[in-house]
Amino acid sequence: MNSALQYPLIGLGLVLFIFFYASDASRASEAAVAQKNNPTPPVAEQYRYDIAFLWFDRIAEAELSLQPTEEPDRWQATLEANTRGVAAWITSDRAQHYASLMQLEDKGVLTSLRHDSNIFKTKEGERRSRLKSFLFDQKQKRIIQRVNRNGRQKEDLVLPMPKATPNDILTAFYNFRHGVFGPVVEGAKYRIPTYTSKGPSDIVVEVLANQQRPRRPKFPKQGLLLKVQIDKEIFDTDNGIIYVWLDPQGRPAQVVVEDVLGLGNVRCTLQKEGS
Repeated sequence: MNSALQYPLIGLGLVLFIFFYASDASRASEAAVAQKNNPTPPVAEQYRYDIAFLWFDRIAEAELSLQPTEEPDRWQATLEANTRGVAAWITSDRAQHYASLMQLEDKGVLTSLRHDSNIFKTKEGERRSRLKSFLFDQKQKRIIQRVNRNGRQKEDLVLPMPKATPNDILTAFYNFRHGVFGPVVEGAKYRIPTYTSKGPSDIVVEVLANQQRPRRPKFPKQGLLLKVQIDKEIFDTDNGIIYVWLDPQGRPAQVVVEDVLGLGNVRCTLQKEGS
């Protein structure tokens, strides 16, 4: 049971950034096209979320933040997720921290400069960590991967930059939100270039029409439903599919990660103000 409860937090950054960055997807297509030609500048933001899995309604909570840095046209997005209550005890007080440093270009496109994915837990009274970083060297067209486990630094891995400029997970969905990959409209499909430890990859996002919606999991008829396809190994799922439902006001209301470990769905919910 211990390992099963840990998986809702693995890759949690991707779930919540899909959940949040798609929040403007219900805008009219004209607005999305305008964003593509002249994207709206990012603004400082902060949100909190609840995570549910199996019979645990609030197994974890997360805080999402976007803030400008001291350097001009540079922004940092962060996400911190922590298990709580009985789940925290079962998962060894597992916590995850994601951060992306991004450069805002002249055309309004955000370019990945650095992405960190860090995991912390306590085992046998000792705090353990796995720190992973991707450094995107745009000038020399290379990507440097750095891994540190429990204070031990591994040798850097230097990888060639693919032809399609890769977006780290957080940068990808900021750009998606602002229409960089095309207007966000019902029936549209997007392929977003990204990068993993395996090499170049794509995140596939579909805005489902009514006739394309699945029977299970069930979502309200109104609003928009996004279907997101990722590498299935990120969540150890059978198909790597995530559903994101946006209510008629364009607010992210439900997110479901299908069949984690064959035990059930992971559910994410935006906290109400004051909760």
